[in-house]
Amino acid sequence: MRRKAAALLMALAAPAALAGGVEIVSPDSLNWRSEPAAPGAIVAVVHGDPRTGPYVIRARFEQGARSAPHSHPDTRTITVLKGRYFFATGTRFDPGALEGYGPGTLLVVPAGTPHFSSAPEGEVIVQESGEGPTALVPITP
Repeated sequence: MRRKAAALLMALAAPAALAGGVEIVSPDSLNWRSEPAAPGAIVAVVHGDPRTGPYVIRARFEQGARSAPHSHPDTRTITVLKGRYFFATGTRFDPGALEGYGPGTLLVVPAGTPHFSSAPEGEVIVQESGEGPTALVPITP
């Protein structure tokens, strides 16, 4: 399962290179892929390589999408870019535990922390960063 999740994340963006090693990644250059662990969500690697080192990914949730409880082997820093992202920690999906966070909110989720999320109010885009190797580890209560 970890290899499958890592392979899914490897749809890399095509950055433009500038002098001095500066890279510019346009939102139009992102290669979005479906995320089986979160029906209604798609993900794209923005920068780096989630298999081997520092990375940045984006996840876009359509209204009603939700992620089942899972964890990651690395600490994730999540920034809400668009919409209200509903998030909670725990090993069982509990809609009553979800709290909504708006654009600009930063969440730091320590490695191994079981969590889940949803987008009940409309489209949500979050940007996540961490240090690979990473994976999405499903939680079975």
